[in-house]
Amino acid sequence: MHRQTCLAYSKAIFTKIAFFLLFVNILTACSAAGHPPYAFITNQLSDNLSIIDTSSKQVIKTIDIGHRPAGIAVSKTGHKAFISNPEGQDITVLDTNTFNVIADIPVGKGPVGIATNDDGSIAYIADWYQNIISVFDSKKLKIIKTIPVGHSPAGMIVDDKNHRLYVANRDDNTVMILGTLNDKILHTISVDKKPFGLALSPDGLTLYSVNVESNSVSVIDTQKAKVSATIPIGDWPYCGIVSPDGHRLYVTNQDDSTVSVINTDNNTVINTIDVGDTPDGIDMTPDGKFIYVVNWEGDTISVINADNDIIEKTIKVNDGPRSFGRFISQ
Repeated sequence: MHRQTCLAYSKAIFTKIAFFLLFVNILTACSAAGHPPYAFITNQLSDNLSIIDTSSKQVIKTIDIGHRPAGIAVSKTGHKAFISNPEGQDITVLDTNTFNVIADIPVGKGPVGIATNDDGSIAYIADWYQNIISVFDSKKLKIIKTIPVGHSPAGMIVDDKNHRLYVANRDDNTVMILGTLNDKILHTISVDKKPFGLALSPDGLTLYSVNVESNSVSVIDTQKAKVSATIPIGDWPYCGIVSPDGHRLYVTNQDDSTVSVINTDNNTVINTIDVGDTPDGIDMTPDGKFIYVVNWEGDTISVINADNDIIEKTIKVNDGPRSFGRFISQ
């Protein structure tokens, strides 16, 4: 074949291949873009999981899962969710695309708090009774390490960008900062009474410890590893979430059945929202438009419009919903 003809033929083939690859990539991108964020609600007293489509704000599926599921951590990428089952003494690994259970893994006596890195390759499980953090490799489907921490570890947050894991030790009144590259404790910070839930600013510079018995939030400077402010809030506060722009912190107050809205620019409460009975877990849609509040004794989810702090919808789920952790997919 003539050299110029060969070149022309080869160019045509490569053009077709390039077009095909581009077409496949466009289809994949369109599929990903069309995938709505889901809210995964652990119904502890029903031993199941309610899955809510946040675009329609409706339960689209309920699946049996674990024994007394409580904590949950949904990866930002990687399409995995990790669910702690305290009475089953194990965790469930869930595929968030197919809603299929990948595995149930024994982890110890009291798994409650759970957190994951961004891609879902590693999950951290806080054992309430053994005072350890178990490090779980989701590819190998096994525990690869345990880290001794304080008494009754509860809420946790992974900061991938700064290679840190934050742990609230409820019965020590402390928050620990661990390095995820070597799993070493870097700092131990004293906070108010009974820290449970944690929330982190998007830039990773500020950590918020929700202190159950002192009815307060401790504001922690993560670079200096010390408390910079304390914010009084409602009665028996439990969990918190920071808005994507970093300007608002939302905290559930169980005994008030309210959510405190805090302006993080000046650490003041600017609003209090009545929600369902005994609010527990709280999370926010990735676009920052809606806050989902899990009402433990109300068996409902309160969906709050972040623009006006008004409940836009109340969604019925099964008995004893908790979703302690990050439960909305990206």
